[in-house]
Amino acid sequence: MSQSASQTKSTSRRRDPKATRAKILASAEKLLAANNGALEMAWVAKDAGISHGIAYHHFGSREGLLQAVAIAFFNQLDDEVLMAPMLEFNSWRERERARSRAHIAFILQHPLGSIVTNQLSAIPTIASIEAERWKLIVAEGARNIADGQKRGELGTDVTPELGAAMVLGAVRGAINQAVSEPATINIDQLNAEVWAFLGSGLQLTK
Repeated sequence: MSQSASQTKSTSRRRDPKATRAKILASAEKLLAANNGALEMAWVAKDAGISHGIAYHHFGSREGLLQAVAIAFFNQLDDEVLMAPMLEFNSWRERERARSRAHIAFILQHPLGSIVTNQLSAIPTIASIEAERWKLIVAEGARNIADGQKRGELGTDVTPELGAAMVLGAVRGAINQAVSEPATINIDQLNAEVWAFLGSGLQLTK
């Protein structure tokens, strides 16, 4: 075996699979943002400095890589916004207005915001992942609504599950409208309009 072949084999053995996967994912995210949602595995392999085979080994296919990008995006959104405790706020209203504003800002300002929510979500496998995720965040939102009702800040005529779906649906609708013209959107104004709409439905009392 030549010295070059031996070095290549040794380097391959030393490669950290987790680090390689993260590098591929980072390249895919960068290229998706730079190319308005277009992506080819060859581009990713070149950018990450790996072979096509390694890229396919980690993600199976282009669609598998796109799924991983979408999941990473949604996990970040959940961790930083939707599932964050936001303990710095005393009232339910303040906390949830801040959360919806952060949700809107996250989607509109993230390099992949409109790409994931519009383009990638149209892929059936990713749409299925998002549908399952929707159930989880509505369930978490229902617990949140129940907390607001227990505090006396929300009326009790609306069931927690319906209230959660109302809030999430209103924010999602506002975001979908906003991504078509993000340069003209004032995030604070958009959030205020969302809560003006939600106020009567949730029976805000404070």
